[in-house]
Amino acid sequence: MSPFQPWAHGLDEIRFHGGIEGFSREALSELLENVPLAIAVTLGPDQHFAFANRLFRSALSLSQEDLIGRTACAVLGSRYTPEIKALSEKVFETGQPQELKDLALVLPLDAATYWDIKLLPVRDAGNRISGILTLAANVTERVKARSEAELQAREAALHNERLALAVEATELGLWEWNAQSGDTFWSERQKAIFGLGKDEPASYEFWLSAIHPEDRDRVVGSVGALSDPKSGGQLHLEHRIVHPNGEIRWIDSRGRMLYEIVDGELKPARLLGTILDITERRRGDEVRQLLVQELNHRVKNVFAMTSGMVALTAKNAETPREMAKALRGRIEALARAHELIRPAITGSELGDKTTSVHEIVQAVLAPHIDHGARPQIVLEGLPQQIGPKAATALTLVLHELATNAVKYGSLSVPEGHLRVSWTCNGNLALIWQEENGPLIAHAPELEGFGSLLSRKSVTGQLGGTIAHDWRREGLLVRIDLPLEQLDA
Repeated sequence: MSPFQPWAHGLDEIRFHGGIEGFSREALSELLENVPLAIAVTLGPDQHFAFANRLFRSALSLSQEDLIGRTACAVLGSRYTPEIKALSEKVFETGQPQELKDLALVLPLDAATYWDIKLLPVRDAGNRISGILTLAANVTERVKARSEAELQAREAALHNERLALAVEATELGLWEWNAQSGDTFWSERQKAIFGLGKDEPASYEFWLSAIHPEDRDRVVGSVGALSDPKSGGQLHLEHRIVHPNGEIRWIDSRGRMLYEIVDGELKPARLLGTILDITERRRGDEVRQLLVQELNHRVKNVFAMTSGMVALTAKNAETPREMAKALRGRIEALARAHELIRPAITGSELGDKTTSVHEIVQAVLAPHIDHGARPQIVLEGLPQQIGPKAATALTLVLHELATNAVKYGSLSVPEGHLRVSWTCNGNLALIWQEENGPLIAHAPELEGFGSLLSRKSVTGQLGGTIAHDWRREGLLVRIDLPLEQLDA
């Protein structure tokens, strides 16, 4: 703001009715000497100094005698800039006041100062412009304060930019909720995590509806508890949200309630926080938990299958040497079958080697084949190539079926029989048919872990279907797989 703005009346010109000589030095000194503005009067186009008050003189480190009668150019030297000269000439040409803002001047006792300068026309009794009244206000502190504020603003903007980049790198969503007004702010990342368009408004109602129904009471209760200052104001939750398209995501939400004193009481003011999409992490945790369960399941099955192979081998071997040889072969075959499913239960990398359905079935069932007079296992089907990923999933399913057959089904008794057949006609249809094993009273009431794993492998990884028919005379399983999935 100009230092001249608060004046009660505009000052556009000065009139001397009787000439400048009509004012005595004493009168001018008494009137203007101690005014907190630098004031000077110059006469004529060459601007000879007729008066300069104390502040004007001290700024230039000159006495009144050093100024009176000399021209502005001679007194100011290089400080009489072309800009000041042009404005002075304009006062004489137009008769209108002229003004300069934040003019930088290097004065004798100061490194650098800044001034607001106003030039007013001085008119004589004949209404002719005879000189200029100069009013100058030192605004150095104002300019420095503004420069400091601008510097701080630039630094704040840079800090905010760095913070925004850091937040973007961490993929955090930012949010704020005003507990008094209910106003809500969500960053673009926050909206994206919730499946909300960046131009769509965020609201408490949308947030509430987006929380998974099974988690809603827990989340709302935790947030509501923050209204009590005794809660400490800290929030940390992991919960599910539901996108408008039905997709379910997991988020890690952290926040802090800020309180303020209202009518002598501490009241909730604003809740600020961040969220992080942890869906992939949660899925990874679920996969790891499933793998641990699968490993435990497999270890138990290996012991059960080994026990069954020992019993089966002992029944058919005539000598200990023959039994040892047969048992060693079966255990080695079991190890080869286990190697086929290792990537599925360890999460290790798959190879790029293709195989066939026959090779997979043969490898899985090799530990259980008895080469006696009456074969217990029959394999029927044409060669069908299969990729490494599909081979691992199919091996896992067949290994589970074989394990159950050895423990409970047709391979658990010498007279049992198993036929595995497959055909390719638009898709791969594989039939697992058990007979002459222990009679089946009814289908299992609950789906076991192995059956659950098999179903997920077929439907999830291979995009196919699996159906169990618990016939009294033996289990019948049909697996249908799209051929395009077998190349994976």
